[in-house]
Amino acid sequence: MPFLANPLFLQFIVPLMTVAFTVFLKVVSRNDKFKRFKKDDLAVGLEVAVTALILFITESANLAQQLSTQTSQVQSKIIEKLTIAPWIILAFVLGIWGVSSMVRWIGWKGDDDLNIGWGIVVPDLFGLLLLFFVVNWIR
Repeated sequence: MPFLANPLFLQFIVPLMTVAFTVFLKVVSRNDKFKRFKKDDLAVGLEVAVTALILFITESANLAQQLSTQTSQVQSKIIEKLTIAPWIILAFVLGIWGVSSMVRWIGWKGDDDLNIGWGIVVPDLFGLLLLFFVVNWIR
């Protein structure tokens, strides 16, 4: 059970498991007349990015709540983190908007054919990068 108590499990593994479960649900709920699995099902980067943003906002709210119960030395560290939080949230929103626009403009080969590089790999790496950032920021 020490693995489940590790904050890394809750902040990193659980979001990835949730996304994997979402992909599984997409595949198994699809009509049997169609393909069971499509490469588009792997395009989960923007979902991971939104999950990272929600984790960041939740942790920022937790930090704000802790301000009243901490010593002045700890409070100053929390205030430093919270001071840059709005800028980080803005960067997240602009980044997610930018990557989604990039997928819309150059991520598609045709009407129904998602480009593996610009449509799947780049957004997935972006989402993982944001999740890594949030996990490191929380620590």
